[in-house]
Amino acid sequence: MEYEAGNFSDLAELTIGKNLWNFLNREDNIVRMETATELGRTAAEAISKKLLEEFGDDIKVNRVKQMIGHMIRQVMEHRGYQIGSQNVKVDDKRVFVKASKYVDGTSTTTKIGYTNKKNQKNMGHKHIPGNDHGQYSYKLQCLFCGHEYGANGTDIFQRKCPKCQGGKPGIPY
Repeated sequence: MEYEAGNFSDLAELTIGKNLWNFLNREDNIVRMETATELGRTAAEAISKKLLEEFGDDIKVNRVKQMIGHMIRQVMEHRGYQIGSQNVKVDDKRVFVKASKYVDGTSTTTKIGYTNKKNQKNMGHKHIPGNDHGQYSYKLQCLFCGHEYGANGTDIFQRKCPKCQGGKPGIPY
């Protein structure tokens, strides 16, 4: 799997960026992140100690930490997980103060018929990727106005209708 750097392309091309990507894709670190996820902890927290041991204080720079979070997301999504919650306070603050928690990709939000708190109903997907990370684009229907639009699987739980609730524009579905 190749890292889709996006806004972090400048850092990703440096030695530290390449080494971090390799570090996060090592089997021992994947096991740490998946175990933390199963225990309801953040994936980032599970690798903090090892990051410090291998990279030292270079990883404490905010932009580097942000890139690590971006990389972790791609690794976890590639393995079938999705973001469950973001900006979760981390107990082990050696590196991160806040991080994302992941959940198994078969969560209730991606099931046909799931309706979020904003009354946006999941109508399913047609195996069309919604982004560059292999996630599907799900068809959502607003139960207030009937508007239909596409959303990434990780966004379903929080989406607002773009037509009547001021939500973000949809994506192709």
